[in-house]
Amino acid sequence: MEAGLCGKKQYVFQILSFPYPAMLKKCLFNVIPAIVILAVMKRIISSCIFYVLIVCAQQIAGQTVAISEFHYNPDSSLQSQDWVELHNYGGASIDISNWKLRDETPFNSFTFPGGTVLSAGEFLIAAQRTDTFAMVYPFVTNVVGPFEFGFDNTLGSVRLYDAGGSLIRAVNYVDSLPWPNGADGLGPTVEILDYEGDENDPANWIAGCVGGSPGEAYMPCDYAIVISEINYNSAADFNMKQWIELWNKSAGAIDISGWQFRDNNAANIFTIGAGNILNANERLVIADSLEAMGSFFPSVTNIIGEFNFGLSNNGDAVRLYDADLLLQYSVRYDDEFPWPTDADGAGFTIELYVEDGNPNVPSTWVAGCPHGSPGGEFILPCPDAIHDIEANENSIHAQPNPFSDMIVFLFDEKNVFDISALFILNITGEKIIDLPITNTISWNGKDADGNTVASGIYFLNVVDKTGNVFSEKVIKFNPY
Repeated sequence: MEAGLCGKKQYVFQILSFPYPAMLKKCLFNVIPAIVILAVMKRIISSCIFYVLIVCAQQIAGQTVAISEFHYNPDSSLQSQDWVELHNYGGASIDISNWKLRDETPFNSFTFPGGTVLSAGEFLIAAQRTDTFAMVYPFVTNVVGPFEFGFDNTLGSVRLYDAGGSLIRAVNYVDSLPWPNGADGLGPTVEILDYEGDENDPANWIAGCVGGSPGEAYMPCDYAIVISEINYNSAADFNMKQWIELWNKSAGAIDISGWQFRDNNAANIFTIGAGNILNANERLVIADSLEAMGSFFPSVTNIIGEFNFGLSNNGDAVRLYDADLLLQYSVRYDDEFPWPTDADGAGFTIELYVEDGNPNVPSTWVAGCPHGSPGGEFILPCPDAIHDIEANENSIHAQPNPFSDMIVFLFDEKNVFDISALFILNITGEKIIDLPITNTISWNGKDADGNTVASGIYFLNVVDKTGNVFSEKVIKFNPY
């Protein structure tokens, strides 16, 4: 076509070469073809560029409205029905009157009422049932609804359209990995990490806390009673069966009589008997075999049981309900990376490392010491973990520790010239990678093949020229 925008090709190139923001340029590429046709048909020239910019500006304004959280399959004890949270992360108010919320089916649609304005930084909930939502979340008032459809519990889409019918956001999710499967009927919601990130990248979402954080930004989970350790697959030569550990991390005693422990199957229930009170900082083990635990851990007395169902070796849920049968805690673990894989039959448990972290984030957990620490605190160094290493904390300094992307080891100047070897071991004593000998040594958390190692405990081993071995313990922390 010889005629470009408004009859001249160069107008198109002038617009696209101007230093507009990235979102504006993207919009221009999408809108210009339609405007070109309009310009040729109506011979509009002088106002054409201005019209393009107006159209794009209207679309871009909506781009700071994110789908920030959604609840597609609530737990039965907190049955709020489905809901979606919107967040305006931009710096200006946005009128979303007559915008539409839809699922993957075009005829399922909810229209936001006239006069609905999202101020800068504001959150808004669209609830399937405003009455049941208010029963579960009585203090959340920034709510609109109801809508006459629910989001699919297996594979679905949450879509947001502006008043002109343009698609603003579309999140296409599934209820299984790599999406956060802890949100599928187990209590947590699906919460976004980066408002400006890829909304269809599962890594940009997490299973949040029980009940989520409707109407506000995500906050760390504040559970009084947590699951602090899980043994779901014992080693064949140290078969202590299966068990979990409860920990009261609050400041006061909590009566857990009548509380229930469940896995992913709602029919699998172990009820804690009467008279069980957890004092502040106290722990309690729930085992499926008191005989096995008594054989391997005869000194552990804060233990009850037995539960008559098995935790899956392929990933499962661990949930706690109070005596009123309201969900208080939920975690969905897995036996594959990025979860600690040494807990899957290699003689380790998964232990809570980040005390105030989200339990559904794998980096909150580590494969702790061999055979775990049932009924007690996870303490380093591990007993009998690596026998031939002498700690020398005065000569090795690690920063930061724990670390996620990079850790730096600093050595006293007098020791550097005496070193003959530097390498990283995992907690089982297996060499991960050799490191070069310099005054400042760094490790990027990868093995010799360039693969990122799992969250957990590692050791920098230093061998001097006389054969002595020194070690510094480090903890690798893989965020999300």
